Amino acid sequence: MKAKIILAIAMIMFAGVVTAQDEGVAWDSLSEEQQRVLSDFADNWDTLAADRQERLSLGADRWSGMSRKQRNAAKNRFKQWRDLPPERRDQVRNRYKQYRNMSPEDQKRIRENFRRYKRMPAERRQELRKRYHDMTPEQRKRMRGHATDRPRGPGRN
Repeated sequence: MKAKIILAIAMIMFAGVVTAQDEGVAWDSLSEEQQRVLSDFADNWDTLAADRQERLSLGADRWSGMSRKQRNAAKNRFKQWRDLPPERRDQVRNRYKQYRNMSPEDQKRIRENFRRYKRMPAERRQELRKRYHDMTPEQRKRMRGHATDRPRGPGRN
């Protein structure tokens, strides 16, 4: 029972931002699979806000379409999220809002940079983290501004 509640919360987090209809989602309109995944909410479904019903129903769809490996990865991500101090969660939320407000081109560039970073050897990633950690706040600000304000040309990393 507790695991289902945790999974439902995780689904809310991973469902993304959705504009819900004013009337929400009727329990009877959910598929059998959605109802199974969301069974812990059955008794109070009608009391949930319309946007929450929408996010939960979409999250249940995503959850149902995941493989066991994907579900385990989602559970692990949610556990990591839950274990973060509230200040760090707020920081992550704020950075996500900033990201969502960026142009599609900037979002794409950030995703590509992150993929490139993840492909680096662990030693190189550690070196970059240390170099960033050792910077002054002003140096970090300049570096971030440089990374987001200038278009990247061919051959630039």
